[in-house]
Amino acid sequence: MIINKDVMRDYNERSVLQAIVNYGPISRNEISKKLGLNKVSVSDIVGSFIDRKLAYSLGEAKSSSTSGRKPELIEYNSAYGYVINFSLNGATLEMLATKLDGRSLDYSTTSIDSQSIAEIVTKMEDMIAQLPEFETDFGLQAISIAIFGMVYQGEVVTSPFVDIDDFDLVGHFETKYDVPVIVENEANLAAIFEQDFSKQELQNIVAVSIHDGIGAGIIINTQLYTGNYGQAGEVGRIIVQDKGLKKRRLSKLPSFDSEWSQKSLLRKAAKLKQSPAYSLEMLVADFNADDEAITGLIEEFCYHLAVIINNLIALYDPQMIFFNAPLIDALPEILKNIQMKLGFMPLVPPLVMSKDVTYATLLGGASQAIHRVLHMEGTR
Repeated sequence: MIINKDVMRDYNERSVLQAIVNYGPISRNEISKKLGLNKVSVSDIVGSFIDRKLAYSLGEAKSSSTSGRKPELIEYNSAYGYVINFSLNGATLEMLATKLDGRSLDYSTTSIDSQSIAEIVTKMEDMIAQLPEFETDFGLQAISIAIFGMVYQGEVVTSPFVDIDDFDLVGHFETKYDVPVIVENEANLAAIFEQDFSKQELQNIVAVSIHDGIGAGIIINTQLYTGNYGQAGEVGRIIVQDKGLKKRRLSKLPSFDSEWSQKSLLRKAAKLKQSPAYSLEMLVADFNADDEAITGLIEEFCYHLAVIINNLIALYDPQMIFFNAPLIDALPEILKNIQMKLGFMPLVPPLVMSKDVTYATLLGGASQAIHRVLHMEGTR
């Protein structure tokens, strides 16, 4: 078997950089042992990273188990540059700037309710312009944009909250800022966050995102699964069982989005309480006060969500299911309720809250952007 030298060099460089990022500060000798590469090759690759400022030397280690000269430690340079990450739904535009290790540099948010895509893009550019001068070597390196909707190969197919029309988000921002631009579904990015920011080796997971709509990000064998046209995980489109006795056309039946998203749940609660301005905080307060109408509504929500979770387990058999949902974060009793409802199943994976409900999607976008900058797609 003939292996192209350039391909092998590229593979070795990715492996060495991965070791520096994940295990640094680390010595050249330790990298050599971990990867099974000869010390000369490792030293050559590390030297090129230092020249390019992707890594830097910390000097000799403070202690060593061996006598003689102490090993030089190498560390990943997270200040090489920064990435900007947007999350775009119907009402709110969020922006998070991070270093190349995911650490936050700046966060801001603004309202975009009912605005056109041209107006939203202008706001995005204004938010970028207002960022301070970060202390990095090479400045902005990539942009990610999370969309609450279906995305296929970087293009927004449909979004129930923002009319993208034919606007080319990727092309526009790549031309203006001369950096790679990633557009991805927000639930997919939430799943990437759970995998990439976890200390566990997560191979197969589902991240359920419940906001104005509901979606599921699916990781199979460590890789994001989006389906043939980006529709995988669009669980909000699942049809809810009709209560009527008369059969109706499938297109006329309600979806989980229209009936049990957080937005829909609050709409139902507002009707029950005859309060047009009913909020999530009010719902939580009424639930904790054992308000009969609200506890009954939450029980019905738990039932329908348990049906969705049952189907996700049957389809993907994940090792864990994460929930990125302000409602469940405020009422963790919901997860216990769902777990009990699924007690009939032979094996239910752990149902857990996201490690960061507020920033999961933005940090998932940061991870994708950082992988793109480092040419490390598909690498943990």
